[in-house]
Amino acid sequence: MDFKIINPHHFNPRVLFIMRRFFDQANKTESHSHDFLSLIYILGGEGKYEVGGKIYDVGAGTFFICNPEVTHHRILTGKQRIEEFHVGISDLHLKGLPENYLIPKGEEPLFGLNRYRQEVISCINEIISEQQRNDETSVLMLKCIVMKLLVYIIKERYFSVCRPEKDVIPIERYGKTAMVDNIIAFLNENYMKPISLAQISANTYLSPVYVSKVFKDATGESPINYLIHLRLSKACELLESSDASVKEIARQVGYTDAYYFSKLFKKYYGISPMHYRKAGGKAAFRAHLQNEDKQM
Repeated sequence: MDFKIINPHHFNPRVLFIMRRFFDQANKTESHSHDFLSLIYILGGEGKYEVGGKIYDVGAGTFFICNPEVTHHRILTGKQRIEEFHVGISDLHLKGLPENYLIPKGEEPLFGLNRYRQEVISCINEIISEQQRNDETSVLMLKCIVMKLLVYIIKERYFSVCRPEKDVIPIERYGKTAMVDNIIAFLNENYMKPISLAQISANTYLSPVYVSKVFKDATGESPINYLIHLRLSKACELLESSDASVKEIARQVGYTDAYYFSKLFKKYYGISPMHYRKAGGKAAFRAHLQNEDKQM
C-alpha cells in the first residue's frame, strides 16, 4: 500500500459503545454482524470465537478487528469464562478503505500486536479506568483515548505508510520566524519547569535536529543554551531583588540541584551566586559579566 491511510484533519470517528464484561456458557449468542467496526480484546479466560466463519481459540491478549458485516460470536463450553473488552465505532474514514473498515476487506481478523502492543494495552487500560471514573469529562476523554487506540492500531498495521518522509508540518507553511518566536515564547513561559529538546520539538511538531538547526541559524545558539542563559538571567534578577536562598532561586528558575545551578552560574558568569549577591547585584555589573561571557 503506497497511500497515506489517515488524514488527521478529517479523523473524527464516533464511539458507539464501550463494553467490558465477563461471559460464560449461559451467555449464548448467535453469529451476528454489524454495520459498524467492532474491536474485541480478550482480557482474561479462554474459549473459542467464530469470526468471519472461522473458529479461533482465544485467551488473554487475543485481539480481533471485525469490519462491518463480518460475522462473529463467542463459543464457551463447560466452565469456560472469558472477560471481554469490546468497542463499537462508526464514522471511520480511512483512505482506500470502505467506511468503518480498519483493515482491508477479507483480511485476517485476528490482529497481531507487535510493535505497539504495550501502547494498545495501555490505551485499553486507560479506557477502562476512565469508564470507572465516570465524571463530567469522561465522555470526551473516552473518545480521545479510543482515537489514540485507533491510531496505534493504524500505526501497527500500516507502519511503513504512516512513517513520515518529512516534517509533520512543512516548514515552508509554518514559517521559520514563527517557529523560533514560538519556541522563545514557550521557553519564557516554562523556563521554571523541566524542559528537554524533545519537549521543545514536540511543541513545534518538528524533529529535534531540525529545531536546533533553525533556532541556531536565527539566534546564534541552540535552544538549550538559550534556555540556560534565560534561566541564569532570571536568577540574577532574583538575586538582586529578593532574599531567597540560592537553593530556592535555583528551584524557581528550573534547577532542582542547587550545586549544579551554582556551578553553572559560575561557569557562565565567572562568579558564584552568593558572590554576585554580595557584590550588590547591580544591573551594570551583570551586564559587564555577560559581555565578558560573550567574548569568551
